Amino acid sequence: MVDAFIGLFSTSAIFYLLFGACLGLIVGILPALGGAAGLSLLIPFIYGMDPSSAMAMIIGMLATVSTGDTITSVLLGIPGSASSQATVLDGFPMAKAGQGARALSAGFLSSVLGGLLGAALLTLTLQGARQIILLFGIPEILMMILFGVASVAALSGRSLAKGVAICAFGMIVASIGFAPATGEDRLTFGLFYLADGLPLIACVIGVFVVPEIVDLVRQNRSIADRPSMGSGTLQGVRDVLANKWLVVRSAGVGCLVGAMPGVGGAVVDWIVYGQTVRAAKDKSRFGKGDVRGVIGVESSNNAVLGGALVPTLLFGVPGSGSTALLLSALIMLGVQPGPAMLGANIDLTYLMIWSLAIANIVGAGLCFLLARHLAKITLIPFVWIAPFLIVAITFATLQINRDPRDLLLVLLFGALGVFMRRFGFSRPAFLIGFVLLGNLERAFYQTSQLYDFWSFISRPIVLLLVVVVATVLISSLRNQLSSKVAFGSPGHEARLLATRPLQLAMPLGLALVFAATIGALWDLQPLGRTFPQIVAGIGLIAALVATVQVLRKAPSALEDQEQEGIHYPVSALRVALWLAAAMALVIAFGFFAGSSLFLALFLAIEARARPWAIAAGIVGIVGIYLLLMVKSGTFLPDGRVLALNPWNYF
Repeated sequence: MVDAFIGLFSTSAIFYLLFGACLGLIVGILPALGGAAGLSLLIPFIYGMDPSSAMAMIIGMLATVSTGDTITSVLLGIPGSASSQATVLDGFPMAKAGQGARALSAGFLSSVLGGLLGAALLTLTLQGARQIILLFGIPEILMMILFGVASVAALSGRSLAKGVAICAFGMIVASIGFAPATGEDRLTFGLFYLADGLPLIACVIGVFVVPEIVDLVRQNRSIADRPSMGSGTLQGVRDVLANKWLVVRSAGVGCLVGAMPGVGGAVVDWIVYGQTVRAAKDKSRFGKGDVRGVIGVESSNNAVLGGALVPTLLFGVPGSGSTALLLSALIMLGVQPGPAMLGANIDLTYLMIWSLAIANIVGAGLCFLLARHLAKITLIPFVWIAPFLIVAITFATLQINRDPRDLLLVLLFGALGVFMRRFGFSRPAFLIGFVLLGNLERAFYQTSQLYDFWSFISRPIVLLLVVVVATVLISSLRNQLSSKVAFGSPGHEARLLATRPLQLAMPLGLALVFAATIGALWDLQPLGRTFPQIVAGIGLIAALVATVQVLRKAPSALEDQEQEGIHYPVSALRVALWLAAAMALVIAFGFFAGSSLFLALFLAIEARARPWAIAAGIVGIVGIYLLLMVKSGTFLPDGRVLALNPWNYF
C-alpha cells in the first residue's frame, strides 16, 4: 500500500489525478450530465496511457462529481446529478434564507469525510476478501454477474418490465459481431463494419451524452440568473463536527448501498435522508432548511464509490453506469477485474484507493476556495455550452477507431437515448447489459460444459446466489404489484394519455427487435445462438408486458418527462438537425475544419455571438484538441469531400 502511494506521487499519475478531479467538479456543476456522461468523454483519451495514470484520472473525476453537484443543488435547487436530489430539500431553503455558504461548507466537508471513510472501508473490505474470493469458481462468477444484471434491471425504474427489456436490449446490441464460442458472424447482416461489434464509446456517448445536450439546448436558458452564496462558512464546518456520528453512519450506509448492484447513488441519498429524519429528535426543520439533511446526504453519496468498487474490482460486476464504464476502461488497458486485483495487480488496486482519498480532499479543497467562482459557471447560457459539448463528443468518438461511421452510430443511439430518457427506460440498465454480456456469455458456456445441473446447483455459494437473485426479482415484482402509484392530478393523467401512442413506440420496437433477433440467430451453431436467444426471449416477454401495461394505462408504466412541467421553447427536431449538421461537416471536411464550421454556424445563429467571440471559441477549442491529439499520437481521419487537416501541410 505504501508503494502505491509513493508510485502515485513519483510519476505523472498525480497530475492526471488533479486533472480528473477538476473535470469532475465541472461535470458535477452542470446539471444532468453526471459521472457516466463525463466518463464517456474521458475514456477515449486513455488509449496509450499507462494503467496507473489512466485510473488515477478516472477515479479523480468520479470521486469529485458528487462534490461539485452540491453547488447547483444548494444555490439553485437543481440537482447536479442523480446522487444529489435529496440535498435540494434542505440545501436550497438554506440558500434562500441567506445561509448558502453554511450549507455549502457543511456539504463540502461532509463530502470529503464521507469519501475518506469510503476509501478506508474499501481498503478493509479488500483485505478481508482475499480468502473469500478464492471460494469463487466459474459457476459463482456466473451467478454474481446474474445477480448484478437482475438487480440493475429490477431496480432501474417504476416498471420492472421496462428495466428487464432495456437491459436485454443492451445485451443484444453487445452480441453483434463474432460469437466468442464459435467465431461465427452474429447479427452483422453482411456488414464488415459490424464484424468486431459496436464500439462501446460511440454507443455510450449516444445514449448518455446526446440526450443531455438535446435537453440543454431545448431549454434555451442559463442554469441560473444570479446564484447567491450568503454567509456562514465557518458555522457549516462546526455543524459537521457537531454531527460527526451522522457523517460516520451515513458514509457506512453509502458504502453498503454502493456495493449493491442496481441501487447506487440514485437511491442512496433518499435512503440516508429518510434515515436522518427518523433518527433526529427534532424533525420540524427538515425540508425547510435543516443542515443535518445536507450533512447526511453529502456524506453518503461520496462514500458510494468506495462501496461500488468492491464488486467491480473483485468480480467484474458494476452496479451503475459509471462503474460499468470504469470496468470497460480497465479492460481496455489490459487489466482484467477479478482475483488478480488482489494479486498481480494489487499495486493498481491500492493506487485507485489512494486516488479516491486524495481526489476527495482535492475536490473539497477547491470547492472551499473557489465555490463563488465555480458558481458563476451556472450563469453561462446552455446555448454556449452545447456546441462545445457536441465538438467534444465528435472528437471522443473519432479518437477510438478513426472511423467516421461511428458518428452515424452516435446519432442513432442518441435518438434511442432521447426516447429512453423521455419515456422512463433506464439508460444505466442498458449500459450494464452491454458491458456484462461478454463475461456473462463466457461464464454461461464454460459452466454449461463443465457442470451438469445438479453439480452446479449443489455448490453452496451458487445456491445462495440463486436464492438472492430470485428474491430480488420476486420482491421487485411484488412491490410493483402492491404499490399504489397514482397520477399526480387529472390534468397530469390526461397529458400522459395524450402521448400514449409515442410511449408505445419504444416497447413495441424492442419487441420487434427481440423477435427478429431470435429468427436471425436460428441458423447458427447452438453455442453461438443459445445465450443471445435466451436473452432475446426474456426481453421479448418483458417488452410485451410493458406494451400491455401502457395499453392498460398502468401509472407505473406511463411516463413522459416532457409532461412534467419543464418548458421547452426549442423543438427537438431543430436540435437534431444541428447534431446531424455537426456530424456531416466533420465527415465531409475532417474534424478541425468541420468542427470549426459547425461552431461558427451554431454560435452565429443560435447564440448570436459576435465575430470575435466566434473566432476565439474556434481557436481555443481547436488548439486544445490539436494539442491533445499530438500528445496522444493519434491523427483523426481526413474529410470525405475535402481534406483540411493541419498536419497535411507540415
